[in-house]
Amino acid sequence: MGYGFSCSPFLSLGSVMGSILEGIPQVIFMCGRYTLRKPLKEVIAHFEAQSFKGEYLERYNIAPTQLLPVVVDNNGNRELEVMRWGLIPSWAKDSKTQSLLINARAETIQEKPSFRSSFKSRRCLVPADGFYEWTKRNGGKVPYWIHMTDEGLFAFAGIWSEWGKGEELIRSFSIITTGANSRLKSLHDRMPVILAPENYTTWLDSSHKNPVSLLHAYPSEEMAYHEVSLRVNSPLNDDPECLKPTKSE
Repeated sequence: MGYGFSCSPFLSLGSVMGSILEGIPQVIFMCGRYTLRKPLKEVIAHFEAQSFKGEYLERYNIAPTQLLPVVVDNNGNRELEVMRWGLIPSWAKDSKTQSLLINARAETIQEKPSFRSSFKSRRCLVPADGFYEWTKRNGGKVPYWIHMTDEGLFAFAGIWSEWGKGEELIRSFSIITTGANSRLKSLHDRMPVILAPENYTTWLDSSHKNPVSLLHAYPSEEMAYHEVSLRVNSPLNDDPECLKPTKSE
């Protein structure tokens, strides 16, 4: 189901989705795919968003460079708006040749020029209800869908930036990663930082200049996963079939 709203002035989801998908190579990043299947009204309620700018689609295979909803703070009010996944630093000379900065390591985020300014003053919540990880098996890579035990909504810790101006203005974001918890270590040694709801306000509040204590692995006992089909490897496949457990499960 899709929802149409007044689109943000910098990009339109529907007009670019096709060309973006065709341009994404089938390369797997750490936290390079995730899901957001919940209806918009549930997302707004969970994050207590006061407004939404953009177009919303329920998604089963989100990939880098796509336009996706994030939650930002605007003078104490939470707003949901769409941004491009893959942070473009404000000082970058060219948005098209900039490296794909879809993840930022928690351990070095305060030091890296691409991330440190955003970490101080432009933090965001990235709504999700699951993410994919691949693990090596028999000479290949097998995908798994990772989620909360109740398959509910949660937030990745994110940072965002603004590049360009006027009609060329692009807002983009990156997802922060940390070392994996004990349950997920068998799949990968890293995982995205997931914030507990009681920490949403602290993370969004730019007056908290150094919330490093929040950048840790989410508790293992609250998470689960199962193996899924290789069809999730292609971002062109974006439907409930992506989440079906494989027969081996």
